[in-house]
Amino acid sequence: MDSLETNDQLTIVNRSMEHRISKKLIRKVPYFEKMLSHECLESKENKVELDFEEKALKSFLDWIELGYIFIEMDYIIDLCTILDYFGTKNHLIQDCFSYFSEKFSSEYLPVVIPQVTSTSALINSDTLDTFICRYFSKIANTNVWLDYPIETIEYICALDLMIHSEYQVFHAIMKWIDFKADSRKRYFKGLLNLVRWCHLEDNDLSKIKENELYESSDLEPESGSHCKSSCNCGFKRTKQGCFFAIEELNNKLFRVKVLDGNFRPLFNEVIQLDESLPLNLLYGKYISDIPLDSGRQMIRIDWKQNKYRLLNFDSYKRHYVEIHRLIFGSQNSVESYIEKKKTDDLSTMSIYKTLLLEAAEKYIFVCSDDYEFKCWVNPSTHGIYFAFDFDGLTHLATVLDNNVYVLTSDLKFFQFNIDRNMFEKIELPSVENKLKFDNLILTSKQAGDGGVILIDKSAKDVFCFNVSTRRWKSVGRIIDCKSEYNVLKTFTFGFVSTDSINLCLERKLTQ
Repeated sequence: MDSLETNDQLTIVNRSMEHRISKKLIRKVPYFEKMLSHECLESKENKVELDFEEKALKSFLDWIELGYIFIEMDYIIDLCTILDYFGTKNHLIQDCFSYFSEKFSSEYLPVVIPQVTSTSALINSDTLDTFICRYFSKIANTNVWLDYPIETIEYICALDLMIHSEYQVFHAIMKWIDFKADSRKRYFKGLLNLVRWCHLEDNDLSKIKENELYESSDLEPESGSHCKSSCNCGFKRTKQGCFFAIEELNNKLFRVKVLDGNFRPLFNEVIQLDESLPLNLLYGKYISDIPLDSGRQMIRIDWKQNKYRLLNFDSYKRHYVEIHRLIFGSQNSVESYIEKKKTDDLSTMSIYKTLLLEAAEKYIFVCSDDYEFKCWVNPSTHGIYFAFDFDGLTHLATVLDNNVYVLTSDLKFFQFNIDRNMFEKIELPSVENKLKFDNLILTSKQAGDGGVILIDKSAKDVFCFNVSTRRWKSVGRIIDCKSEYNVLKTFTFGFVSTDSINLCLERKLTQ
């Protein structure tokens, strides 16, 4: 290569790789135009050293030389980092945003996680971790989870996941190991360190000790209790599961009272309606999405701005379609469909609405009329579009583990077990003759708690149906000395991040 030709080219050394490109072409990039226009060392030596992901840089240089580019999820965030670093402002960045928005799902976590930082474009680590934490139990219940590399499993299980029990983390780990036990069981001990042992319930600890792989290992049988005396487990992840009492105030204001799993008050905030609040599924740690009204609505709360936005049933369906895509990606969900003819005892029920219920590890779509009960587990996006909704509240429903509990407008209460495809009628509390359907709220924790909660909005009495003893118990009354005339819109279960909890608690101290 003669000196004239060499002088017209810039050598780019990126880590262990070397690239040569025409100065005339590379000057189109603001970073290089500025560098080559000054009497700096790189300009004199026609050489610059960089430190970028090689695939992303090679793709960028191809775009400069050839005028087109092939982008992949494997390096798209790194590519945007390069574009930002070089000061490139054009349609390519928007193309990257469009591609990422359309294609990203949980199946790409193994290649996206290593690219993200606290300031990365397209998605930052805060937003990515929030998505993983909120939908962990559902992601771990997909086939996608089984194909993750060990690095991804380790990253996810170390996060402050929004879970009902630490056993969910252990169960997810075992599903991943059992899928390819011969090659993966060597990771067992290391992954167990990601279970926060001191936060395990005794019955969950007993189940873990009965696991064959645990029994055959040389782990200390009292590892969980030993952890309690020298705890290194960090935050109790299950604390993010809360009950929300939402009251209607004047001027489109809601008061949201947040209680822990034992109904102890944590904080309350007055939030204001904001119809412009974004509804994208990839959001930051101060956002909560909470299903309402037996799966007929959803409320999005921005705890930092104290704003909310309500989604009606049609909007909630569209919202679910995006959730479905983000969780399952191209490996579509395995939709389970159950149809059950009602028994004579239940044949008088009148149920005309469809419901979209969120369970711990799945979504359940319910449709019922006078004669049959239909239930879809993780319904396909195609099926959900045909969901219908009639005016008038005709029944309430909630999910606890693998049971759907339904209360009809004529105060018939029944349990439908998804696994056994079986109905069971349940008597209401002894105060049944005082209950009015329009005043009732039905909810539960989704998993593990063992209780279905029934609330009389008028009297604000709280009853709990214990699924083990099959008995109702009055657990108390909601008393509010400051707002006795406010209307209790709903009482429901959902998740709120520890960052949001801490933010609201700190704000309460300064008021």
